[in-house]
Amino acid sequence: MIKHVLTPTASEALKFIEKYHRSTADKTILIIIGECLINYHGRARSLLDWGERIVMIKQDGTIIVHQPVMREPVNWQPAGTITRFDIKNHLLNMKSYHTHPPEKMNISFRDIKIIVVASLHDHAQLLISGMETDIVNEIVSNPGVIEEGLRISKREKHVKSGIIDLFGYDKNHVPVVIEVKRSQATISAVQQLRMYVNDMKRDIETANVRGILCAPKIPDMVKKLLSDYGLEWREVERRIVLPDDKQKTLKDF
Repeated sequence: MIKHVLTPTASEALKFIEKYHRSTADKTILIIIGECLINYHGRARSLLDWGERIVMIKQDGTIIVHQPVMREPVNWQPAGTITRFDIKNHLLNMKSYHTHPPEKMNISFRDIKIIVVASLHDHAQLLISGMETDIVNEIVSNPGVIEEGLRISKREKHVKSGIIDLFGYDKNHVPVVIEVKRSQATISAVQQLRMYVNDMKRDIETANVRGILCAPKIPDMVKKLLSDYGLEWREVERRIVLPDDKQKTLKDF
């Protein structure tokens, strides 16, 4: 269900909101685009002078106010906010209250461009792929992508200089430090791996610790620096199966 009204007067706007939104506020989203003044009291106090903005009330009570530019909202209130509408001095007034934390926001509209009421249904969960954890999970489930006989014993091992992505042992029981990058490897990644390897050498009192940098792409100058430090590399490309069954590789991100 989607309803809208263009350039309504304050009284027309109030009637529209009462008819299509007020009784179903937990089931409909309300969007008002127009010129408004915003007075906020709560975590701080603010006054936003007249300007054309987008005001959105979501089905859980969340309020978002956007100006024509920038990504972040200029004002907002969290889920559970209670909102009421009335008319004062020929202006449509929107009064919002939230108790924990205590705060209130009053918005006065003097020129409304459009009001939209819609019933939206969305139960999908955001799935993020193409992250470093995708490659880490691939290596943990199949260490053979690095080399045969590799055993992963720990994820996110803490050492003095940071957190090692993966720690394990090769087929000859030599400790192996693995640093994973989701995109092209850089010189800073080499330095990071080098510090981790040195930390492990001090911790386990052995000079024989291998370090392997894993990434979908490793430039030649990075490979040369790794060789100079006695470190290794593997170009690991993970195939990711998304819920729509479309396959992408790490090179697509």
